Amino acid sequence: NWKIYLLLLAVIAIVVIFRASYEQSGNTVALWADSGVDRTVGRGFAIPMTWFQSLNPLIIFLFTPVIVAWWTRAARQGREPGSVSKMATGGFIVGGSYFILALVAHWSGDARASWLWLVFFFFVYTVGELFILPVGLGLFGKLAPAEFAATAIAAWFMAAFFGNLAAGAVGALWSIVSVPLFFAIVGVIGIVSGALLLALSPWAGR
Repeated sequence: NWKIYLLLLAVIAIVVIFRASYEQSGNTVALWADSGVDRTVGRGFAIPMTWFQSLNPLIIFLFTPVIVAWWTRAARQGREPGSVSKMATGGFIVGGSYFILALVAHWSGDARASWLWLVFFFFVYTVGELFILPVGLGLFGKLAPAEFAATAIAAWFMAAFFGNLAAGAVGALWSIVSVPLFFAIVGVIGIVSGALLLALSPWAGR
């Protein structure tokens, strides 16, 4: 049992790193949406910055059945990846979504970027989220011994608490470095979390 506990603790530690990247969507990404994105549509109508925050739950609602169906089909064919491998994919995808913002901010220079890039970011970002957060919660529910199940789920949400603290610490760089560099740093953090989960995957499979 101690090996299971150790594995879950390792996943929690990596998810804290992941959330330092993931949680920027409601923090520095919102700041950039307000100051660095051209949200004008048609004859002078500006899309409220807060509307973009609704894209994440909308995409979750629309694409969760698609991803679940894909995994179900892969399972029938014996090709479904393990839970930690799925989570690693999520880390890579979320990291990649921030690299998209870094490139867009770099290309835009002093001009405002198109709001369509922000929509595209939220699409990629949310797909990555679907690979890691619900899968991680399911992993904890599946692996934790029965007498530890409730505590394991609480520990998973504790990772969200520490991840938000880490996101705040990373967000402090927003006022220190350029916007492209900041998003590149956040992207690297997401990629690192994916790489760590991928390295952990063989152990989790055993």
